[in-house]
Amino acid sequence: MEPIRTLLLRHAMFQHPDELFFATLAYNPHLKLPGACLTAPPPRSEVNLGFLAKFVIWSDYKMHCPTLYTRSVCILGTAHIPQLRRAPHLFANKFYSDYQPEAYDEMEKWYFEKLAKEIASETYAADAFNVSVYANRTCSRHHL
Repeated sequence: MEPIRTLLLRHAMFQHPDELFFATLAYNPHLKLPGACLTAPPPRSEVNLGFLAKFVIWSDYKMHCPTLYTRSVCILGTAHIPQLRRAPHLFANKFYSDYQPEAYDEMEKWYFEKLAKEIASETYAADAFNVSVYANRTCSRHHL
């Protein structure tokens, strides 16, 4: 993995090496890393908003952004809270601390309340976490 890391850290070559590192490992099965995807590239349904690692609305997604765009990325705010609570994504991009900060606070509160319920019940609410969303992904079904 060190040669890949060295290549990605060449600043002149890649503007955001951190965004390429795990994808490079995941989609190169010849590296023989556990979990590497055997299907590349992923199907269209699993890229852009279908990419579950990060919820992000880019300006070319042809989705309404009720807040504002900065460098082609929709800045998340209070209008996005219902959508974010339903989204299966692991992370959300992009909140600004000086733009509708109550949105981030509300998401944080929702997350910790949800976590407290899971700890108290020693399980998760099946209606709040649909494992099939992840289990049915191409790389979940076809990997090393």
